[in-house]
Amino acid sequence: MIDFDGLTALALREGIERIGVGVVVRDSADRILMIRRSQRDVLPGLWEYPGGGREAGEGVEASAARELAEETGLTGLLLEYARHLDFTSQYGNRVRQFVFTTIVPDGTPIALSRDHDGHQWASADALPATGDGQREVIEWLVRRLAIPGWRPVGGYITTVARPTAYGSFLVTDPQGRILGMRSTINPDVWNFPGGNVEHGRTPFATALIEGVEELGLDLAAENPEIIAQRRLVAVIHEQAGTEYPVPVCGYVFDGGVLTPEQQARIRLDTAEHTEWRFETAHDWRALMEPHRYQRLLQVLRAHRSGTPLYVERPAPPEDDFEGVMVLVTDARGRLLMHHRDHNPGIAWPGHWTPIGGWREGRETAEETAAREVAEEAGITVSGLRPVPGPQHDLVHPLTRVLHGVWDGPETDLRLGDEGLAVRMVPLDEVPLLKVPPYMQHYLPLLAASADRTTGRTA
Repeated sequence: MIDFDGLTALALREGIERIGVGVVVRDSADRILMIRRSQRDVLPGLWEYPGGGREAGEGVEASAARELAEETGLTGLLLEYARHLDFTSQYGNRVRQFVFTTIVPDGTPIALSRDHDGHQWASADALPATGDGQREVIEWLVRRLAIPGWRPVGGYITTVARPTAYGSFLVTDPQGRILGMRSTINPDVWNFPGGNVEHGRTPFATALIEGVEELGLDLAAENPEIIAQRRLVAVIHEQAGTEYPVPVCGYVFDGGVLTPEQQARIRLDTAEHTEWRFETAHDWRALMEPHRYQRLLQVLRAHRSGTPLYVERPAPPEDDFEGVMVLVTDARGRLLMHHRDHNPGIAWPGHWTPIGGWREGRETAEETAAREVAEEAGITVSGLRPVPGPQHDLVHPLTRVLHGVWDGPETDLRLGDEGLAVRMVPLDEVPLLKVPPYMQHYLPLLAASADRTTGRTA
């Protein structure tokens, strides 16, 4: 659907004083219906295609259909928008005419209004006396129609995917937790501040307006420096699905940080949301449907990267991961283990786990694994490859599990800025530590791999 209200508003901003419509009617040979103004008209004897001015409160398409019916008697035709024509009327007004086109069968009867006293079907290269603007429109249209496969834009856009769009803000608290709001209509859904783009709005303007309506806070006033940057975090293209059967293109912007004082002034629109909360990326997993949680992780990855990312849902197979777990072993059959912090809101607080972490930017799984091991343990691993076999249920489907090897001295290990300790642990001693249940799944795989490497039999 063409946003003629938006096009009309654009015309007014450009100094256009009146909106008009015109219809180029064609027959099977692409001859053009031309009608002649009567002698009592202000421009007697001028030939033109049907058209006129839009009446107050009338839609552009309805105006075109009405003018066509009044001046020619033609009704019920499919009108396709083709282009616009700007001209100055005989009264000195700047007019923008939205021009449509349609086809009628040869021999279709024409019933002229009192304002016209003649009609003819003319080829574009033999038009009767008409205005330069209308002549240019007709010649342009006929040239385009001669191009194989070309169709007026009003018809062409019905053949291509036309996604809806939304604009939203990623808002965090001083601890880096992410703001979500529970939907009133669907309590299982948690949203960012924002909404669908309406006619005449941009995604950024939509995010600002919806933020005020949904949170009761004007983010432009609360976080002026951040909002003024209009920092785009991510563009997300989602294919049509059973829940929402048309494609969607989402624009997520940086909404900055809300302090406790600012949070105390949040006033939800209860018609849209029933509650709000800030949660870590890990804790949102338990509250969100899987596909919405994946979108959250993608947005957070984009935010961490510092540069806007374009992501697709569903993601291509090679891109369908957001984190890694890295099982690093050495020739002595030991496994690199990381003693995690006791902080709430993280996975397995206080446990010993393999190295792991979130993906950054456009990293591959192997690049993410190598970087995380270097950051958390200070070493460089080699031979990274996916761990074969099914993934344990407690390891998120968006996490890739890889195995790598390291042959350096344990004195080279250096704890990064997260966790309490890192060390190499013999495989048979790992169960003696406080470890997640999924280690019972992966330890036999590592032991079998070590046996194959050393030539031992199990």
